Amino acid sequence: MKKLLLVLSTLLLISCQNTPSFSKKSNTHIAQARQYSAESLRKKVHNLQLTPNWLQDNDKHFWFERYSLAHGQEFVLVSTTNFQKKALFNKAKLEQALDTAEAVIWHDSPMERVSLSNGKLKFDFKGEEFLCDITIAEYACELNKLKTSSQKVHIDYLSPDEQYYAKVENYNLFLCETPTHFCKQLTTDGSEATPYAVANPYPEEKLSNEAFDEQKRLGIYWSKDSKYFISYKLFRQGVNQLTLTDSVADKDFNVNAVRYYYPQAGDVKLPMGQLVLVDVARHKASLMTAPKIMQTYYGTAVWGQWHHGDFYYQDRRRGNQELYLRKVVAKENKVVSVIKEIDEEFIDPWVQTAYYLDNSERVIWSSQRTGYQHLYLYDLATGKLINPITKGDFTVRVIRAVDEENGVLYFEASGRESNRDPYLRHLYRVNLDGSNLKLLTPEPFEHDTRLSPDLNYIIDNYSDAKTPTQSWLRDANTGEKLVKLDEAQVSELFQIGWQPPEPFKVIAEDGVTPLYGLMYKPSDFDENQKYPIIDDTYTGPHNFFTPKSFATFMNQRPALAELGAIVIKMDGRGTSKRGRAFHRFSYKNLAGGTDDHVWAIKQLAKRHRFIDIDRVGIFGFSAGGYDTVQALLRHDGFFKAGVSASGNHDFRVDKAGWNELWMGWPMTEHWEQQSNYTNVERLKGKLLLAHGELDSNVHPSATLRLVDKLIKAKKDFDLLIMPKMGHVLDANPYFVEKRWQFFIEHLQLQ
Repeated sequence: MKKLLLVLSTLLLISCQNTPSFSKKSNTHIAQARQYSAESLRKKVHNLQLTPNWLQDNDKHFWFERYSLAHGQEFVLVSTTNFQKKALFNKAKLEQALDTAEAVIWHDSPMERVSLSNGKLKFDFKGEEFLCDITIAEYACELNKLKTSSQKVHIDYLSPDEQYYAKVENYNLFLCETPTHFCKQLTTDGSEATPYAVANPYPEEKLSNEAFDEQKRLGIYWSKDSKYFISYKLFRQGVNQLTLTDSVADKDFNVNAVRYYYPQAGDVKLPMGQLVLVDVARHKASLMTAPKIMQTYYGTAVWGQWHHGDFYYQDRRRGNQELYLRKVVAKENKVVSVIKEIDEEFIDPWVQTAYYLDNSERVIWSSQRTGYQHLYLYDLATGKLINPITKGDFTVRVIRAVDEENGVLYFEASGRESNRDPYLRHLYRVNLDGSNLKLLTPEPFEHDTRLSPDLNYIIDNYSDAKTPTQSWLRDANTGEKLVKLDEAQVSELFQIGWQPPEPFKVIAEDGVTPLYGLMYKPSDFDENQKYPIIDDTYTGPHNFFTPKSFATFMNQRPALAELGAIVIKMDGRGTSKRGRAFHRFSYKNLAGGTDDHVWAIKQLAKRHRFIDIDRVGIFGFSAGGYDTVQALLRHDGFFKAGVSASGNHDFRVDKAGWNELWMGWPMTEHWEQQSNYTNVERLKGKLLLAHGELDSNVHPSATLRLVDKLIKAKKDFDLLIMPKMGHVLDANPYFVEKRWQFFIEHLQLQ
């Protein structure tokens, strides 16, 4: 009998060990997590961002849309004369004028695409467009018949004076007269390998449309006087091509596949565009004598704009150590270089700005040459530097407006104000000669600002991770607060038990550099319990990724925390917007992006007893998918589980423009050393790999090549290939909950 009891006890113990510990509680936790999904939480927050709509016929007034829990959709008119607010229109009068069979449900926000001009309110309502006169005592509304009856036939690539348009047939350029549609062929040497004006198309467009014609989407830039347009001839002979496959094509159980150009990092040949200038009066297309421009992704080969009769464009040389501002002098049929920017490592095109002044031959040009992103005033005629506009240990983020008449620049920057998060944006004004810098939004929050058309007023939306948005009208000269316009409505969010994430700060392993992040806790958090910690990682150098405003909930972290985990989001060294020294940590060192994350988790665990350092997870997508696998390999044993989605696991299988920028070109030994295909034998933690079969950003082969390496190394892992899915797998609830279950099982979430 004792033996029988011992056997039964042993069997019971084995059964408990083989049954996932989450089985009894997971349904409850998953139901709670679903309530905290990004889509669910987004619906519980209103008025997070005020967008002003200034009246064209009265620049002293603007209106904005908001949502009231009591009254639903509302529209508010603001006067800058007396700073009074009132309803833009009378809802009851509008309902009566619409004369609908059913009552208007304002809580459903029924009005869309709203605009107001000369007292005429235009909007979409129940799929139809209405025009309403709200200047009279009894409003008058009618269907907008112009929308359907007398609308002009749309013509692509039409000149500003509407007398000409451009098109491409058989890969050659044509100039056509609009009234007669007579077309003159301008080039004869175009071909599929050397087309004119063609933009590199996304392969999904070819898969979804059998009649797709890449010659319908072009790079055409008309001059304002309609005398010229700029295009290019694209050279793509020998350029790498990939195949995207739809294995569940809808018809006849067939497989649909498409070949497409994809310039991969390290390739010998990239698509190159040679500028073409078309003189309309002469009906002539001229290939310009200038260096060809590399095309490193989808879209057009040339990006630029016309200014005072010349066409300006930025030309980034391969290796990303030289950047030129060049101009096409159309009247002289020549290209000249205006500004040359050089850097021994890389120039970041993600932050490069050129702002052309309307009333002079000058441009505001951005550069990190002093160690921080700053603005410089240049003479466009000579290419000479006139003067620096901004300077100091801070980062200019965006130009908001320029008052040319008074020589004043308005810009947002971060990192200048002491004793606060260096990522927080503030609005400043400064004279174009660099004098009289003034802070206009001093509150220690994240400020998102816009200027009024007359540049007298600021609309300022500010918040932080714990403080809901306040929207204010301010004086653009002094920054003085004039009237509170609105505030975010978040009561529904707190009613379900949601709590904002907690900002944290740690010092990096160098003992000097502060790092910043957010910590998400479950709504039923108990500091006496132990929780696993999960890192939502993305160390891509093109930006930073931890939210600084109140919009911290529109992601996967709150739901994941509800499963019983501490979830963090942070930015380590190598990410952007903290100055060149901070940024360059990632140069030829993308794998090092995980190091600060590991260090931060260890510091947080020392600081908080509720963090279980023996249960650490990590997940990410795209570059974060790379980070996830690299973290498991580089810090073997530290992470117990990782979910990698859409990862660019080797920089050589990914796009040229992104990878060569941070890793350098030509390729060095760093590319091989930092590949996830290297050292796969070090994998110890549990790994789920996922990829969409229709991912045109990072080809599925990036993950399948890693799968091949793992199989050869006899490593255990899970794999999910998702048909019909592109790059962003978080758009699919199945994948999101698959990730939940993976962490529930392998981190023993409770």
